[in-house]
This record gives sequence, C-alpha cells and structure tokens, in this order.
Amino acid sequence: MNSIGSNNRRFLPKHLFIFCYFPLSIFANIESDSPNELTPVIVTAKGGFSKPLASTPWSSTILNADSLSARARSMPEILSGQPSVMVQKTALGQSSPYIRGFTGYHNMLLVDGIRLNHSAMRSGPNQYWSTVGLLGVNRIELVRGPNGIMYGADTVGGVVNILSSEPEFSKFGLNHSGSFMGRVSSAEHSWSAELNGNISTPKWSAQLSHAERAFGDLEGGRNVGRQVNTGYNSNGTQFRVSRKLLEGMQFTLGFQQSFMNDVPRTHKTIDGLSWNGLSPGSDIWRKLDQERKLYYSRLSWKDSGGWMDSGIITLNLHQHEQERDRMKGNSTGNATGGDFQFFDLNDFGLTARFESDDPWGGRISYGAEWHRESLSSGGYKFDTNQVRGDGLGQGSLAADAVYHRYAFYLNDTYETSFGLIIEPGIRFSAIKADLNRYYLENSDLSTIQGSETKKYQEVIGSLRISQEVMDHNFLFAGLSQGFRPPSLYDLTSTDETSVNESPNVNLYPETFLQSELGIRGKSGSWDWIFSAYHTWINDLIVRSPEHPTINKENTIKSNGDGYLQGLEIEFGYNWNPSWRSEFSFSSMYSQVEQLIRDDLFGSVEKLVDDDQDSSTPKTAGRFIQTERVTTRLMPTQVKLLTRYDPPLSPWFMELSLLHVADADKLSLKDETDSSRIPINGTPGYSLLGFEVGHELGKSSLLFLNIGNIADVDYRVHGSGLNGAGRNFILSLIHYF
Repeated sequence: MNSIGSNNRRFLPKHLFIFCYFPLSIFANIESDSPNELTPVIVTAKGGFSKPLASTPWSSTILNADSLSARARSMPEILSGQPSVMVQKTALGQSSPYIRGFTGYHNMLLVDGIRLNHSAMRSGPNQYWSTVGLLGVNRIELVRGPNGIMYGADTVGGVVNILSSEPEFSKFGLNHSGSFMGRVSSAEHSWSAELNGNISTPKWSAQLSHAERAFGDLEGGRNVGRQVNTGYNSNGTQFRVSRKLLEGMQFTLGFQQSFMNDVPRTHKTIDGLSWNGLSPGSDIWRKLDQERKLYYSRLSWKDSGGWMDSGIITLNLHQHEQERDRMKGNSTGNATGGDFQFFDLNDFGLTARFESDDPWGGRISYGAEWHRESLSSGGYKFDTNQVRGDGLGQGSLAADAVYHRYAFYLNDTYETSFGLIIEPGIRFSAIKADLNRYYLENSDLSTIQGSETKKYQEVIGSLRISQEVMDHNFLFAGLSQGFRPPSLYDLTSTDETSVNESPNVNLYPETFLQSELGIRGKSGSWDWIFSAYHTWINDLIVRSPEHPTINKENTIKSNGDGYLQGLEIEFGYNWNPSWRSEFSFSSMYSQVEQLIRDDLFGSVEKLVDDDQDSSTPKTAGRFIQTERVTTRLMPTQVKLLTRYDPPLSPWFMELSLLHVADADKLSLKDETDSSRIPINGTPGYSLLGFEVGHELGKSSLLFLNIGNIADVDYRVHGSGLNGAGRNFILSLIHYF
C-alpha cells in the first residue's frame, strides 16, 4: 500500500512488521507506487484466483486478521466500522454482520473459499459467524454486493472470505516457528490465549493452532453497568498440512473445530435490560451450545497451461451441531418449565474451479459445485425441576431432511484495446429439498406432514466493468443478480428464535438485482473510493408479526418485493510519513412489502385473503400488504481515524471516532421486538477510541486499546445487549 507500512522497520521479523502496520480500512488496498512493494491482490472476487485489487470491479476491503484479532473479540466484530457494515449483537457470543442491509443467510461466509452457509441457518442475525475463529488466518476479504456467479445462493449483501496464511516450505532442512497471543479486557472481564506452531521442509508444511477464551458478564456504559448472565467460554483448534507435489502444485489436508459453551441469549430472559424503555423477557434462561467442525482436502495448481491452466479442487465435510436449553417463566419471575432443542447438520461438498486463457485474449473462469446437506432435529420438554418430559416432534427445524445443491458457472474477463475491462458471467443452480419428516407444531406429534420434495432452479447473470480513467484511478460499474431459494429453515421452522411460526412449503425463491457505480483511486497524498448501489428485491421472504399487540408472538411468513439503495464514501490523506487520517461515510434506505392484519389500519394498499395467497399461513381474518423498511435497517454511519506511526520508532498511536445516527426507521417486526429495540428506535451514539502499541525487542509487541473512552451507554441497532462501556484491552504478541 502507499502509506501505512511504507516506513519499514528493518530489525523486525516479517510477521511482526505486518502486525505493526495493519491496514485499518480500504485505503490500505490502494495500489503502491513503490517498486519494492507488491501490488495488493484480491482472490475472493474471482473464486480463488488472484486479481489486482485496484482494477477489480467490486467494492472490496482487505483486513489484516493477525493484527485486528488482538483488539476484536470475535471474527464478525473485526468488520465493525466498515462502510455499509453493521455488526448486530444478539448476545455477547452471537454477532452477525449486516452488509448492505442484509444479514444471516443473505451473506456468504467462506473459510479459504469453502462455503460455511448451510440450509439450517436462521433468517435474521444469528450466532453462526461467531463460531469462526481466526486461528492461522492471514487476512479477511470483504466483497460487497451479489456475487452469485462465483458463490451461488445466499450471496446478496456480500461475501466474507477468511483466508489462511499460505503454506511456507523451507529451502532446505527443517524450519520451525511459532507465536503466542494473550488478550485481557476490562469491560468483558475476559481473557484469551492462543498458541500457533509451524514446521516445514522443502516438501512439507504443517500448522497447528489452539485458542482458549473466557468471557465474563459484559459491563455497559456509565448508567447500565454490569449486564448479568452474558458471559460464556469457547475454544478452537486448527490443523493443516500441505505437500508440495510440483512447482506451483500442492495438496492440503485441513481440520477446524470450534466450540461455544452455554452462550446466553439474555434479552428474552428476566435478566434483559429495561434501558430506554426496553421490555425484558420472561424466560429464566436461554442458552446455546455451538460446535462446528470442518474437514477438507484441496488440490491446487497454477501455470500448467491449457484449459486447466490454474485449478482448485476442494472436497469438504462441514458439521454443525446446535443445542438450545430454555427455561420459561411467568410474569412473577417463576419457572414454568422449558424445552431442549437440537439440530445436527452434515454438509458434504465438492467444488472444482478452473481458470485459463480464452480464445479471444482474455481470461476465463469456470467450475462446478455440489453439496449434500443432511439434517436431523429433535428435542424434549422438561419441568421446573429440569426432569425430562414429553418428546418434541422436531427441534426448530425438520426432524429429518436432505438439501441438495448443484451448480455450474462461467465467468470471463476481457480487456479491450483502450483499457476497458469487461467481466460477464452466468450461473445455473438447481436445488432439491427432501423434507422426509416435518411437523406443523414441534410440540404436537400428531401434526406430522409426512414427506415432501421441493425443487428450485435458477439462472443468473452478471456484468461488471472497470476502466482506468487516469493514472491509478479506476471507474467500476456492475449489474449483478443474486438469488436464494427457500432453505430448510424457511420451509420447516416452527420457532423463529423468540416467536412461533409454522412451516410454509409454498414460499417462492428470492431474487435480487443490484446496480453499482464507483471509483477507486489516488492522487498525491490522497486516496479514495466512492460507491453507489441500488438493489431491486423480488419475493424476499419476510417475517412479520400477525398483530403488534394481540398476536405478536405469531409470525406471518410471506414473499414481498421492494428495494434497497445506499452510498459509500471513503477518503484517506497522508499528512507526512508519520501521520495519516481517514474518513468514511455510509448511508442506506429500503422498502419492502410486509403483511399485517387488516383490523389495524382499515383500507390501505392491497388486501390478501388467506385462500388467495398460498404463501400466507392459515390464520383467521384478512391481511393487508403494506410497505416498510427492511428489518433492522442500518442507520447512517461516519468514522474518523488519525494514526501516528513515525519511521523507525517502536511506538505507534491511533485515535478514532465512530458516529452512528438514530435508527428510527423500523419494520413491522422491529416495532414488536421490544426486548431489543426501544419503542421509537435505537438512539444514535458516538464512540471515541484510542490505541497505542510498543515493540518489545525484536519479536514482541505490546498493544493497549481504550474503547468507548466517554463510557457511553449505547446499543448497536437490533442487538440484545448494550455495547461495552469504557474498555481497556491489553494484548501481547510474541513470536519465537
């Protein structure tokens, strides 16, 4: 990059140098002028094959995970403060990013290009992204907008790719290295310890990492104070071994495991906050266990010539287990009995991606993907003494189901004689859901619906262009489709986290079309990126309360049309070799059709009879279709940052200010979510932060971060708990 990192500390090891000069925003991605610095590349936009970042026709960000993990508590929170990204926190251990207005199963999460999204993911903000640690991770790539050509269903808001460090092979003999990271936090009452080890020969490379983390009850701002029953423990392990077969070809075996123990979901319990008029729930407790395992093998090569000049073939097994333990209560705070629900999902996948020169002088990418997801789900009730009682027909999802995905794609990149880069693409996807056994009510074994098969097919296209309009300034634009067929969660769920819903097998697939226009560039000491986008939404699966007061615990599930549009602006300025300032701004607005009972408003836009719309549950009365914003629409966000990083000094410092406006535009669902969203919306806030780092010798770094210096009481819109108050984070990284 052109600024941060240009003052090379020669006495530091390479990995420590990376840490000291971590990129804090997209500005770290601007192409370098220095002949000694590599041009930044991005691999996510091309399905795993590298492309110069400066000319990519996507709004993209690259974050150095090694450095940011010392400050951020979880992987999703590393994305906090990025343009058009809002990281909602249902609980301390349940964070979910909203990217360009979408969250949950509308964003794609990848680990080294492997799909972690599955058909059991919930619709809204969910806990699954928090199960992904940063062990052995080199960087995180964020690509905004629908990239369904490369990654298929769910890629609507954006793609987040967690990329491991490249295997390193020694030139001769046996090499070994390692690192330790320790982190403690005052407001989180937490500690973390991570150990990494690497060993290599000229033909072999192996990496092993393990982390243990413990979080206590989170301290809010000056008035909220301690938020009881919010802490949890977690651990994770990562192992990878690679074998160099030929020059440019290698084979890798990998394993990842993470476990989160008894993560409380506090806002629906008697321990929820009453801050700003919030209404705590009546549950005595609600806890989640999450265990995720990923096994994979990969063969990759490059520069072999022919129609498979470069290739990546990946075989993987992704296992996800979830358990929910819930004790209900009454208005007096006494336990009334509860239930235990679980699901086990096994996703077996095969992905083959290839790249080669095309006959007309460009570069073509193509490939195929197959996944088979098998799901089992169950549970039981228990009494106030936690004695097991009646069994449930299923858990929150179908008792027995299989979800199949098949896809083929083709994407070309061609540069004209006058420098216009054109990237057309097309993808065919076929999905089949075998609902072998599901229930209308999981508490009633007599409501079994037997077996049913649902099939969906989709062809989507994309056209992206990029043109260098002057030195180091690229104009980019695109028109890209996205789609998402109903998942097993959409089709069979009986429990939308806090409310009741019924399975609905008549939902239509969702489709999206996003147009985008932007410019990325630099001149002198300035660098920038602007982007404006508009997303047309068709048949979005919308969940709304049947009635805001009478039947707000019952959910209406239907398809709705609408749109979402936004603006992203980023500037960076290098005052001198020691000082740099950055500014970012993002704002968005949306509308989508939603249903509500007609006795609330009288005559509005369109009446929908139960017997006229098969996508509406069979509920007494008629429904009105009205338009509101999408659920938890991100408010306007501004971030300012100034960094002091003098050449050849062991010190660096940074001051940041994040301002978030009031979130007062609410969907029908938001208006009834009184345990998370105040009645008039979530108040805005401003957070001031300071951090300082100091090198200890040649292989260690001590890092102090002070967050929320003013000890402000605040809440990210839609979250189930408030953010941390004044928080001192002390981290130590030592390399050996």
